[in-house]
Amino acid sequence: MYRAQRHERRPARRTRTAVGLLLSAGVGLAFALPGTAAADAPGPWQSYRSGPFSDAAGEVCSFPLSGHSVADQEKIRTLAVDSSGEPTEQEITGQLVFRYTDDATGAWTDENLTGTAWLYYHADGSQTWVVSGHLGLGIRAGNPYAAQGYSILSGSLTVQITADHYPYVTRHDGSTENLCQELGGS
Repeated sequence: MYRAQRHERRPARRTRTAVGLLLSAGVGLAFALPGTAAADAPGPWQSYRSGPFSDAAGEVCSFPLSGHSVADQEKIRTLAVDSSGEPTEQEITGQLVFRYTDDATGAWTDENLTGTAWLYYHADGSQTWVVSGHLGLGIRAGNPYAAQGYSILSGSLTVQITADHYPYVTRHDGSTENLCQELGGS
């Protein structure tokens, strides 16, 4: 798997983008949930682009953290729908490299988030994600199930997201990188 090159304490290359989520704000990916007419067959693959995000100092890291994709070849498909046609299972896969920036100092790093995830949407509003590859996971202050911070998780993992949007890892076989510590030194 491709591991993106790291850059220390260099000015960030900034772009003007709208605020989005990449499981960074602790709420889940901002998926446009494409439906499918057939509940018994996977829907067609569709392009998906991970949106940028921006977290204020103290929300996830002690410093303001932002991120945006620098390489994004993701695709998503619906595997199952409920009786109203809303997706209950989806698969997302493809190359994703994200640039994370400490907006206070300009330090940045490019991280490989390439992998495959199977997303299960439950009737109570909670979600289960089964991931093989890499995942950027931000935990906001106040999450009762996990400590605040931002991690790059690699390997095989399962993430639960409660109906009130609190993510936490229930299984992880692989490595963990503390992005707040790497970029901010704390």
